[in-house]
Amino acid sequence: MDVPFSESGAMSRAHYALVRKMESATPQVADQILLAEVQSIRHQLTRSALTLRQCKESLTILLYCSMSVNPGTHVDVQFALPHAINLAEAGQTVQDKRMGYLFCAEVMSPEHELQLMLVNSIRKDLDSPGIPRICLALDTLIQSPSKDVIPAVQSRLHDLLSHNSVHVRRRALLAIRKLSEQEPGILGDVASKTRKRLSDLEPDVVIPALDLCETLLQSGALSGDKFCNVLSTMLDQTWSLRPSPSHSRLLGRLVQAVSKATPSVHNVQTFLEIVRHYIQRGPTAYAIVYQCFSAVSTCPVETLQEAQSSVGTFFIQEIRGLLGTQDPNGLYLFIYALSSVDPKLWAGTSPDIPAVLEGWEVERVMTLLDSEDKLIRKQTLRTLWRVDEAIVESYYSRTLQRELPMTSEHGSDKLLSCLLEILDIITGDDGESYAHHFMNVLERIDGDEPLNRRPVLQGAVENLLERMHTECSSWRSGCIGVLFATVVGQDRQVSPTLMVVLAALLCEYLSLSPISPTEILRGLASKLSAYSASVQDACLITMLRVSLACDDIPAEALEAVRDRHSHGGRHVKRRCDQFLSLSQHKDELKRIVSATPSSSLPDFVIALENYGAEQQRSASRSPLSSSPSLKLHSPDISSPRASPTPNKLRYAAYEPPKLTHRLRRLSSDSSRHSDDGSARSVGHGRAYEDPMTVTVTAGDLTLAAQTSDLRSISSVCFGAYLSSSWSLTLSYQSSPRSHLSPLPIVQILDEEPSANDLIALDSPFISEPTPSIASTLSVTEHDFEATWNDLESFTSRGWCEASMDTVLRRLPQGLQRHLRVTERDRPPFEGDLKIVICPDNDTATIPSKQGSAVIRLKESDDDSCLWWLRCEDQELRNIIKATLR
Repeated sequence: MDVPFSESGAMSRAHYALVRKMESATPQVADQILLAEVQSIRHQLTRSALTLRQCKESLTILLYCSMSVNPGTHVDVQFALPHAINLAEAGQTVQDKRMGYLFCAEVMSPEHELQLMLVNSIRKDLDSPGIPRICLALDTLIQSPSKDVIPAVQSRLHDLLSHNSVHVRRRALLAIRKLSEQEPGILGDVASKTRKRLSDLEPDVVIPALDLCETLLQSGALSGDKFCNVLSTMLDQTWSLRPSPSHSRLLGRLVQAVSKATPSVHNVQTFLEIVRHYIQRGPTAYAIVYQCFSAVSTCPVETLQEAQSSVGTFFIQEIRGLLGTQDPNGLYLFIYALSSVDPKLWAGTSPDIPAVLEGWEVERVMTLLDSEDKLIRKQTLRTLWRVDEAIVESYYSRTLQRELPMTSEHGSDKLLSCLLEILDIITGDDGESYAHHFMNVLERIDGDEPLNRRPVLQGAVENLLERMHTECSSWRSGCIGVLFATVVGQDRQVSPTLMVVLAALLCEYLSLSPISPTEILRGLASKLSAYSASVQDACLITMLRVSLACDDIPAEALEAVRDRHSHGGRHVKRRCDQFLSLSQHKDELKRIVSATPSSSLPDFVIALENYGAEQQRSASRSPLSSSPSLKLHSPDISSPRASPTPNKLRYAAYEPPKLTHRLRRLSSDSSRHSDDGSARSVGHGRAYEDPMTVTVTAGDLTLAAQTSDLRSISSVCFGAYLSSSWSLTLSYQSSPRSHLSPLPIVQILDEEPSANDLIALDSPFISEPTPSIASTLSVTEHDFEATWNDLESFTSRGWCEASMDTVLRRLPQGLQRHLRVTERDRPPFEGDLKIVICPDNDTATIPSKQGSAVIRLKESDDDSCLWWLRCEDQELRNIIKATLR
């Protein structure tokens, strides 16, 4: 947001600062920032001296936080409801009251116990002489209707139907209609005044009055015949004015209202005259023409034929000019009109009625099947299906066999989209038929490729899941029965696309399955090894979800998962571990499932990942084990002298050294005894040994940590020399360093600045100690964020195929600069490894922008990482980017 506070529209400086901070934060860090802000505001609201302005600003930020968190993260802001109710009651301005009402409407449920506390405020505002306050209270009733408020406002709403303000009358009608959903009994008292509002001079009042009259008609509080007569009269009066297309909203609403009743021949004649008049006005009149054809679609053929005969023209005749237009809206309107009018009246299928369209026009309609617009294609299919079902079935068969030019010229995505559109038309409300055709389409698209090489067709997955959510229960049950049978069946292969669909459906609709969960688990396990890693991941998650419904886990399933664990990659192994563990601990699995907002697969994955993160945080608290920037590797114990391995430290794992007093010093001739009883002086006893074969033990590190010249060193400093393989080796050799090339200092900021967690290693190549780690930790977090923000105009990002450890080893090569590394679990940007690269001669605590760079690394599951780089120096930026790539 590159705008100043005065132009940002933010409620306060705090609101503006929070939004700016969120713009540069990663999703995980963003949620942490928002949750911390909510806790901060919770504390602020406990103060007794809180002003109304501060309360309004706090509520605004709370609403922003609750709406900005990522899916799966819950933010509870109901603790602020009493303050919102107080603001709505005691607010001195309409803006203050609006914030209080808005917060209650967004956060408070209709059945909430605090709804009663709003009743008095709403009633007082409705009785106010000020129109803005009345409208604000009415907006609250429309947005958040409640049964509790009806007895207190019912009589006042009845009076407001006759208010002088058009804004009040309109909102009063809308509020009564919304409250009638909670208590239909209130409609009986407003029927007479609602009919009067139909003759209001303001169209903005007449339209909500029509909506309320339709509600009255459905509830039986209004006579149907009387209402139809009123509508017919209103339609004639409004049409006689011949309103312009921009002022035809009321006319279109009247046409819609008449179509919901039983249109008479006279009404249909009016529709035809409206079409003939407005079709000449161009695109601005398409809306009213569309509304007329929508009303015509409900009329019997006899009524349409009589109306056309009396007027002397046909509906389709009046819109033939749209067929030659290049405007997609005009083409869609033409096709929609064809499907709205019975084909007997224009297609020539009846011997008594001649065809309206000529041959070239029919050919033009057929070419619309290849249109780039999806809506035009589907509407054309509906029209042709209504004319003759054989036309669409033949088109489907030829498309499936790839006999049409369109299917050969375009890729599989275009072919798949076309086939799925046809399926929507030819299967209708038959879910079983759709499932069978859907599987045939997938087989045709996939071909004969092995299962693990077939891609997952995202369009097919989205199409079926969307239909599953929108169709009726009978369609859904029929489709699920056919699809779930393929899990346990062996007669046909289950493509990766179908398996992903099944994974999503099994998580969400397992209760509708005609097959037992145990059999489904066996079927999924038997097919697990045939797919790629991404599909295996979905299968394992679904198997874990299905296992909750099983009394006992089949041995075949456990064996299949163990087999995948031994042959799969790191991510698949992690999923296998989750299945093997949680499937045997049903209580934990139930707790995970209960934490999901819905039964969908994505929500279950989010809950599962949150559970894994909680377990990982509680299980590992050691700084070394959680550090992403340093991994200690020990040589193979089977070999007494393992050869040097590039990029690995050559000492064995050891226990943390015992805590000793930092002021203790060892004399220069201090010695220790080796395992064989011989004494060796530190730094000199191994001068005869090859430094590349020295193994540093825990005793070496303990004695080195006690030397006086190391106690103020703030980081782990590695001395090394550059060999052909760039092996990083710890050496205690006292030979001259003139022939060695030193590596820059790498500072690793540990998780906690305690003596137990710091290991200081001396290097013969570092002559001056760096500042203490305590002082570094006090400024590093602030300095990194400040430097990051200062270099905002010099941002680069990319993906590195190497791990973060490899990146840390690559960066020092050729840079001749200091590296300051901040752990992932430290702010700012928690979850990212932070690196500051500054010149060797820059000893300041706060690095300057000149010659410096800041890097953020985010680890991936496949030993790669995402990087963000900000650097003002073009040459240095190019070197770092080349290293990261």
